[in-house]
Amino acid sequence: MEDDAEAKRFQRQCIEHLENVLERVRSFGESVYILNDEHLAALNVRKAEPLDIEEQSVDFGRRFFYPRFTLEEARKKTTDFISENGQDVGHYGDWPKRCRRGSYVGFESTPGPYDPEERHPLCDPMTHADIRLRWFLTVMGVDFLPWIDTRNFGVWEGSEWCYVSERDLFPNRMGNLPIHYSHGPRVGNPPHQYAFYASAAFVIPDPSADLPHVGGTVVDSTEPCEGEVLRSEVAAAVGLLKHQFCRGDFRRHHTLPAIVFSFHHDRFGRVTQFHFDGRSLVLRQSRLLDFRSDEPTVDAYHMIRWMANRPMGETRFLRTAAEEAEGSESQDMDKNSTQLPIDVRGA
Repeated sequence: MEDDAEAKRFQRQCIEHLENVLERVRSFGESVYILNDEHLAALNVRKAEPLDIEEQSVDFGRRFFYPRFTLEEARKKTTDFISENGQDVGHYGDWPKRCRRGSYVGFESTPGPYDPEERHPLCDPMTHADIRLRWFLTVMGVDFLPWIDTRNFGVWEGSEWCYVSERDLFPNRMGNLPIHYSHGPRVGNPPHQYAFYASAAFVIPDPSADLPHVGGTVVDSTEPCEGEVLRSEVAAAVGLLKHQFCRGDFRRHHTLPAIVFSFHHDRFGRVTQFHFDGRSLVLRQSRLLDFRSDEPTVDAYHMIRWMANRPMGETRFLRTAAEEAEGSESQDMDKNSTQLPIDVRGA
């Protein structure tokens, strides 16, 4: 009973802390879209080692997510799924057309020479980021026959993960995932009318898995430089973690991990791992992933690898005295039994 009360107290403290962080993020002015060291310190957010997206180096940092596939496996699964289900996925299976000045030449106000790699002056960065995200969700299986469990299709086939739209999150519904709306945002440095929204969550619905991991996506109207932390990435992670604590299913866990997939205009993306241990929010970011091509890039398949991840890492408190006693009793029963204490497959 005492242990349960302590777990509930820890849960309340964590929810209160995360709510305060979200409130501070909301209080930032319109000009704050990159969180510098001063902002992060005010939010009690700490940057840890970078996340090696290619996994080419020895990683001594804390990891809570691990890609299920190699780069070539992700490429093959993606290509096979689109080719086998092209009629069902339709144009959503096509790599989206890039936003550049040549894309909407009919809207050019001033004819003449221009750099085709420039953004179109009338582009809506949020729309283009969302279109880019939509391709990834289609490949994962989210937009394929949405009335059927998405875990059975796409690259997510056989995965623990399940897509949940923002409006369907339980229990607070629309109150969980952050959004910052501006009318007519435009890409720039600084951006004109900064905007972002966290659009969805990836959850593990099977309670028997006892995995507190959560994931989600966020689209952002601007493009950060390498190493810069976007306001939207921190806000999305805090919203996702608050949702996990509010569920009340993970009171026996001291650490709740989150992974955020951010899309910046249609040109770049990033994978950011967060974990909250009740005291501070720790983040590890990948390098920027480059999507600037007329075909899916190598970095696009790296993004798919990490979206189709496998949860990992130690997150639980040590076993309580009651659980230890129960475990010892089970071991004593096994010793007095002539049967094997484990299930031997194929016996």
